[in-house]
Amino acid sequence: MVPAPSSTGASSDASSTDAPPTGSRSRDRALASLLYRLDLHRRLAEQRSPLGTADGRLLWLMSDRRPRTLREISGALGLEQSTVNRQVNAAIDAGLLRRFAEAGRPARLIEPTAAGIEAFENATALALGAYDDALATLGDESGAFLELLDRFVGAYGEAVRAE
Repeated sequence: MVPAPSSTGASSDASSTDAPPTGSRSRDRALASLLYRLDLHRRLAEQRSPLGTADGRLLWLMSDRRPRTLREISGALGLEQSTVNRQVNAAIDAGLLRRFAEAGRPARLIEPTAAGIEAFENATALALGAYDDALATLGDESGAFLELLDRFVGAYGEAVRAE
């Protein structure tokens, strides 16, 4: 279920000054609203990225430059192998990845090209710049925010997996 935008309108402005809600249910709804707004901003960033979403995810995984099989990529991304195969083929056609055979291995391997690494580094610099700008607004509290966010993400992951 997607939470509705805040009752103050459909604004996705991160500087909203709504009073914090009280009570556990209100707190949960406030969090859902914030995460919804964050997701909207994240999607906009993905749309503006010089890399498509699939290419970005593939290159993020492959940024260690370790060749992988389609099965390894599929497992790491949690996607069906047929989906990964289509995405890898598109990235190969775009010159971002290359497929090659290695003696003694039945499966062909995939690795990023120099152009793929460069495209990934450029797209990552843009994304990290936006994160840096947002974190800078927190000043000295950015470290504490990141620690709390890390704890939250870990606890949320545990709660979701437990269901």
